[in-house]
Amino acid sequence: MSVKVREKRGKLYLDIYLGGKRAWEALGLALTGDKAQNKEIYRLAEICRSKRETQLLTGAWDIQDPVSSKKRLVAYLAEYAKTYASPGSVNSCIHHIKHFPSGETILLAQVTARWFDDFQKYLLNSANLSQMSARHYSKILRAALKKAVTANILTHNPAERVSSIGEPETDLVFLNAGELQRMADVRSEDYSRAEIRRAFLFSCHTGLRVSDLETITWSQIERNPLQIIKRQKKTKSAVFIPLNNSAWKLIDDGEEHAPGDKVFDLSAERRRRSYDYLKDWAAEAQVQKNIGWHTARRTFATLALENGVDVLTVARLLGHKSLAQVLKYAKVTDRLRREAVDALPETKL
Repeated sequence: MSVKVREKRGKLYLDIYLGGKRAWEALGLALTGDKAQNKEIYRLAEICRSKRETQLLTGAWDIQDPVSSKKRLVAYLAEYAKTYASPGSVNSCIHHIKHFPSGETILLAQVTARWFDDFQKYLLNSANLSQMSARHYSKILRAALKKAVTANILTHNPAERVSSIGEPETDLVFLNAGELQRMADVRSEDYSRAEIRRAFLFSCHTGLRVSDLETITWSQIERNPLQIIKRQKKTKSAVFIPLNNSAWKLIDDGEEHAPGDKVFDLSAERRRRSYDYLKDWAAEAQVQKNIGWHTARRTFATLALENGVDVLTVARLLGHKSLAQVLKYAKVTDRLRREAVDALPETKL
């Protein structure tokens, strides 16, 4: 292995030879007509060469990378977001880290079990999040730290010594048919709110996760038959979802779209603000439930079961590989059926 500084047409590059292959990397440094200045430029190039060589050696010899470990945690997560299935979720996690004391300045190598534990407590108690959301962001940071260990940036994952935030034992919140209609009757002239409304209602009719709504493009919409062919971000499995008239009306604007165009405009900032709008929207529709994005997915599953769709079919539409999650919805419908029967007037016999 070798890493050398090379000059080509007045610009400096790294000539890297590793594993029998050669590659050139631009340093972004250019020589001038001043000898003294060129000497300083070569000195900077040598520093870059030394750091790059160290990074390559850590990968080859399985030792800690001292360069990347000195990155700020938020900078590392910003890079991690580019490889994550739902980058918007990582960006939201970064937002909460920046509001946590020392979160914006702490180095990746400075993250300890104590710091991670305190951050989890902050998510639960001070970040105005539900327990489920706090658990979600904690899991994202855990996964990022685990990947840093795999990449030899960290020697160990400090989060492994901290108990995870538990999944809340709460009733499954979903909309019944009447509530869904009242939500649909509320409209907004504001573009961001109208786009959130459109995506949420589409999820109620398709069962797509918000992470899938963020990334779905027109290339995944088939006209004949009318359906979505979607490889889910979370499970990576391909799902075929027929579109009913209501779902199609939500996305059919009568215009031609390029295959790569996104169906919904759900930026990370718009999604972050969407939770407040969902609460306002529910209140305006006189729906007294604490709804979030996953409410739409639960609504799809529960209404499908209530209308006689079998559990296996619902599981396949949702992209679940097992029936365990869908059976939770089935229990909810059993409860509703019992309540409906118990509500009938008593007949004297």
